[in-house]
Parts: sequence; C-alpha cells; structure tokens
Amino acid sequence: MLSVHRGVGLRYDVDPERLGPSLRACFRPLSLDASTRRFVDEAFDAPTDAVRLAARSALKRLVGDYEANATLDTHTMRVLGTEQWAALLDGCVAERWLDVGAGDGRVTEALAPHAREVVTTERAKGMAKRLRQRGFRCHEVDLTHTPLPEPAGFDVVSALNVLDRTARPYTLVERLRTLLAPGGLLVLAVPLPLSPHVHEGAAVVDPDERLPIDRRSFEEAATTLVDVGLRPLGLEPVFATRVPYLSRGDRSTPVYVLDDFVVGLRAT
Repeated sequence: MLSVHRGVGLRYDVDPERLGPSLRACFRPLSLDASTRRFVDEAFDAPTDAVRLAARSALKRLVGDYEANATLDTHTMRVLGTEQWAALLDGCVAERWLDVGAGDGRVTEALAPHAREVVTTERAKGMAKRLRQRGFRCHEVDLTHTPLPEPAGFDVVSALNVLDRTARPYTLVERLRTLLAPGGLLVLAVPLPLSPHVHEGAAVVDPDERLPIDRRSFEEAATTLVDVGLRPLGLEPVFATRVPYLSRGDRSTPVYVLDDFVVGLRAT
C-alpha cells in the first residue's frame, strides 16, 4: 500500500512473494506515523530558502556535502520515528546503543528513548559538533580504519544509511559485529536498489569494497543484500521492514524520498 501525505508517496509494503524465505518470515510491516507527517508538513510549510541552498552548493565544492549540510543545516534526514523503533524492538530498552555515522543527530534522537546510553560516531566535524549540541557523546572516527576509543559490548549497534556511503562496507560490518555484546543486535538501514555514493571531502569516489547490487526490485535487492552480502559474514536477520528515507529539499521539491530497507541481525 502506498501512503500519500501532502502529495508525497510513502511506501511501507512489499510483495512477499519476491522476498527470500528468511526475510519473508521476519518482515514487520510499519505504517505512516504522526512524526513522519510532521516532518513532511514542516518541509512544505517552511521550505529551505534559495539563498541558503545556493550557499550550500558553493560551500560543498570546498568542504564536501556533509560539512556543507552541517554548517548550513540543510537536507535534514528522517528514517524511523520513536514509535516505529518500539515496534521493531518489541518495546525493549538497550543499556548501551552505538549509532554509527549519526549525522546531525535528528535520526539518533528518534532511537534514543530506547536506550539508557547512546554513543555516536561521525567523521564530519560539523556533524559531530551538532551531535554534541544535541547531548550525544560523539567520537570522530572512521571505524573501518580506527578502533572505537571505548569498550565494546553494545546491546545495539546501528548504521543507518551508512553502508552505501562508506568505501569499505564489508570491513565496517565486520568491525560493528565485534562491538556487539553477546546476543546483541546490529541494525542496518540501506536505500534500495543500492547505489554506492562515497564522499571523500569535496570529491565523490568509488567504494573499495562492493556490496551485491540487484536492481530487479526492492524485495529482490533486499534478499540479495542479506543472502549474498550479510549472511556469509555470520549474520542472520531477526526483523526487516521497508520505510521511506526522507530528506528535506527546496521549494520546488520540499521532500525527497528513497526506499529504505531496515534489517536487524544477530551473529550466528
């Protein structure tokens, strides 16, 4: 079913016949929630002005996308609302949660009520500053190269829309797995069909490691990612869902929409 709000199409459903057996068994359908409606309403009612977007366009040529967005507070993102997180986590509260590549913290704020302690990482200095302003402890590290400077043993580790933006996605997943407590949950969000897009400063480069790309459909892309990309790393899905991945735009397109595959996995 396609939900429509303010003329924006928001898809949460899948064709179960196109999902692999393990994903079909653990798929949890979500639906349009009040906080997503508010995000869309705010984007339409107070669109980013042209001057700020022009400044961002100029600045990103010097410092890159992430630093430009952090400096000018543009293109804010949304994945899951707090109540949607509760549905996926069965209402459980984690003692320690690590959110990797947390951006400006707005996405992290929605998951924070489900953890007693939230730790974040972020490579972009401007984004790290915004995370700290929101009250999150943030380490400015790239975990594919640098160890996390605090003990492992997290009940939940999340990387939301990070795998398609890192040069070494397999290395990152393997590092994240080592940071989990026994029985811990790894939560990944990936826009599908997959389109890797790696920023290195102001440049866009190809990834060093390539996840499997399947462009047939959302469902087949999700199945291929899990069966070919993640299961060989010793990870099994325990829940999966589809949600719109939203970004604020401009007056002509107030909201940009991608289809996000969100999957929770445990080590076997």
